[in-house]
Amino acid sequence: MKKGSFGYIASMKIKSGIAALCLAAFSVIIYFTGLHFFPDNKTAVGILTVVICIPAAMALVRFIMFMRFKSGSREVFELIEGNRGEVPVFYDSIITTSDKSYGVNAFISSDNSLLGYTEYDKVDIQKLEKHLKDIFTANKYKDLNIKVFTDRNKFMERLQTLASRHDESDTRDASILHLIGRISL
Repeated sequence: MKKGSFGYIASMKIKSGIAALCLAAFSVIIYFTGLHFFPDNKTAVGILTVVICIPAAMALVRFIMFMRFKSGSREVFELIEGNRGEVPVFYDSIITTSDKSYGVNAFISSDNSLLGYTEYDKVDIQKLEKHLKDIFTANKYKDLNIKVFTDRNKFMERLQTLASRHDESDTRDASILHLIGRISL
């Protein structure tokens, strides 16, 4: 499943879990096979196994990161799809800051605005918005208005307003969401 599409987090839980399991199994197989065929060279077999364990450990960390979050609700997805018109949207993102990681159901970009909606209770909106502003400022989007909502009704009102005046020829919206994809897990 493509990053930014609805259900991405759920699919990545499965993919990263399978990858972690397969790489860990491969490490164990390599270790015991190496010990069987090279019993006098345990150090070399151990080093080879450790080197193979590194990608397994990275896959496990990725799996753990995705397990902490869930895909947004189908209800919110259908509401956004029904009201967004031609406004571009980026679903199921996990934004990682130096302190915490935050799940955001959807980001939309239109009319020099980046709006996010999250159903997660523990999102520190001010820190997330500041983090996003810092990233976008560093990428030459100094005048971008960034707002993350936890109130679904207010988000939907703003989405409908932006959808009614959205300019499809503005390529900046796609590049803004592309950057969201690059900083999202």
